[in-house]
Parts: sequence; structure tokens; C-alpha cells
Amino acid sequence: MKYPKYCVPAKATLENGNQYFGGFHVVQNQRILDVLCDDRPFLPFKLRDRTILLNKSRILQIDLLSMQDVYEMIDVLPEMNLDYLEANAW
Repeated sequence: MKYPKYCVPAKATLENGNQYFGGFHVVQNQRILDVLCDDRPFLPFKLRDRTILLNKSRILQIDLLSMQDVYEMIDVLPEMNLDYLEANAW
């Protein structure tokens, strides 16, 4: 059975200083921490116009974006289910 995935907004900072604003896809009741701790060396990270693969060993910091940040950056971030984000503690 396939479960729907939701895009959780975040800023990813890599060790070289590059910063990306986008989102990690999680299933309902899954945390980004669960995604970061799984056994995959690369994580898909959704940008506005494409998906990139982040090497977990190169990620320096992940910042979850607040709803206020999401609304301020709505034109920069990928499409997200805002109802899901507002109804859940992610």
C-alpha cells in the first residue's frame, strides 16, 4: 500500500555554505529526523522547479520553516499542502 507524502518546508545548509530552500517529503506521522536517520546516503530535496539529491554527509544544518516563513516565501518554495502543515506539528 502506498501512502501519500507531504512536503515539509526546510532550509538545508551544506558544509560548503550553499543554502537551499525547499522541502523534504514525509509520510503522515513521519518526522524529518526519521528521514535524516534512515540508511540512504542521499536524500531527495524538492525545490521550486526541480528535485535535487543531498548527500547526508555534506549537510551541516536543517532549519524547519515556520508557517510565517512559508507564507513569506510562497513564490520560492515548492508546492505544499498548506492545510496539512497548519494542522500538524512538523
